[in-house]
Amino acid sequence: MIKIIVSNDVRLGILCQHRSGHTAFEQHLSATHGTALLREVDLNLQHAEVEEYLQNLPKDCILSMMPRENSGELMEKYNNIDWKILLRKDVRKQCLSFIYTNKTQDFTNKQEKIVDVDVDLIDYFFINYKIIQEIVRKNKYEIFYYEELDLGNAHDTLTNNNYEELIANIELVNASIKKYLR
Repeated sequence: MIKIIVSNDVRLGILCQHRSGHTAFEQHLSATHGTALLREVDLNLQHAEVEEYLQNLPKDCILSMMPRENSGELMEKYNNIDWKILLRKDVRKQCLSFIYTNKTQDFTNKQEKIVDVDVDLIDYFFINYKIIQEIVRKNKYEIFYYEELDLGNAHDTLTNNNYEELIANIELVNASIKKYLR
């Protein structure tokens, strides 16, 4: 397991997707190093709001940023932030978790409800995945995989939900995901 060391007075930014484990990663780092945990930069924030937010970060903080078209440019521009990238090795399971929790709006509990999910969200998921992969290919930022991290001080933990059994329209979902993961 990989242990992360964060130095004092650092602004740590984590580029990640939803359901990547970023909340547990941030909780662990915050609890371990006493670093302030800030709200994530998500797609609800307009470009000007993101710029203002990133310009006015306090020292000794952690934030996550969801992918957007200009993520790479923002990461280069705000190089006073120590940017990392958090990925999941099992991208398929991450995608299943994303579309399932988007439907149920329950993000942290063991799931039992069988639901039909919105298959169109798979395209959205992989658009964001592609944005991150383009940044990864530039090889400028340290990459972490959730499955390799020691997150002993995190409040949230992996639920190990079996989305194959929880998603009623799983055949349709699998066919859509297969377009992206060959």
